[in-house]
Amino acid sequence: MTQVDRRAAAAEKRRARRKRMQRRLYMYAAVTLAIALLSFYAGYRVGGQSRRGRQNILLVNEANPLPADYVPDELVNLYTMRHSFRLANTGIELTRVAYEAAQEMFAAAEAENVNGFIITSGYRSYARQEEIYKESKQGYAQKPGASEHQTGLCFDVTAQNDGSGFETTSQYAWLRKNAHKYGFIQRYPGNKADVTGINYEPWHYRYVGIEAATEIYRAGITLEEYLD
Repeated sequence: MTQVDRRAAAAEKRRARRKRMQRRLYMYAAVTLAIALLSFYAGYRVGGQSRRGRQNILLVNEANPLPADYVPDELVNLYTMRHSFRLANTGIELTRVAYEAAQEMFAAAEAENVNGFIITSGYRSYARQEEIYKESKQGYAQKPGASEHQTGLCFDVTAQNDGSGFETTSQYAWLRKNAHKYGFIQRYPGNKADVTGINYEPWHYRYVGIEAATEIYRAGITLEEYLD
């Protein structure tokens, strides 16, 4: 091989080596970009799902009233369903998702020898809430459209006691400690009336789902603050 040929061969090897290095750099860049895009997409999806989850929680108060024709989906009569709690009357209804969560919750309480819960109120129609509002003293009932009872996602509960109030019972203590595990929150805490617009109601529990209920419970906030 002549010197010219050797130089040409050496030059060809250098070109081939540069091409291999360029291909590796392109592959590295492509892989890095793909990982970055996947990470961004995953983060977007998780964040989006979280935002959608919050947006799907129905907030009802005087500032966010329900229309007069609102009727929740899948209402079930609790008297006709299997239940681990007592009922104040046979006409109480909840949405199916709230009923199923409540049944699981009260069955868990019963397994821990905490029983005697009595659900006194569930879903109310706009017309029924209007009647209650007209019959009640000012401040004792929400205006029609502004009551959570129209969602079918909440209930009022009590238990047999010595007349000193539900908040003094073992049933209340159990709910305060465990309700969030089943997707329920105490909707109107005693120290948050300035936020909710409603005075302390230890008997009123609202279904929001386990994730939201747990976050609200741990942070010690209201539904309004959670959705803000």
